[in-house]
Amino acid sequence: MNERNRQYILELFKIVSPTSILVVDKNGKVKRLHCPFRVLSIVDIPPDISTGKFYMVDYVKMTLELKEVFVIGGKGYYISYFRIA
Repeated sequence: MNERNRQYILELFKIVSPTSILVVDKNGKVKRLHCPFRVLSIVDIPPDISTGKFYMVDYVKMTLELKEVFVIGGKGYYISYFRIA
């Protein structure tokens, strides 16, 4: 594990929250969504996640490799597997 990445994450979470996410809406405005918020799966991740189904995000986390994940049902999934609904 990269100590530099760990320090970056610690500093980042001083200014952002694992219980919300910033998004740009279709009008170009930045909005904050608070957990839980709904996402649509765009991939199958057997046995828990199915394409085309909606899920509620409990938390937003970051891996030590600096990849963002949504925590759904206690498990982390890369945010690229979902669209915000």
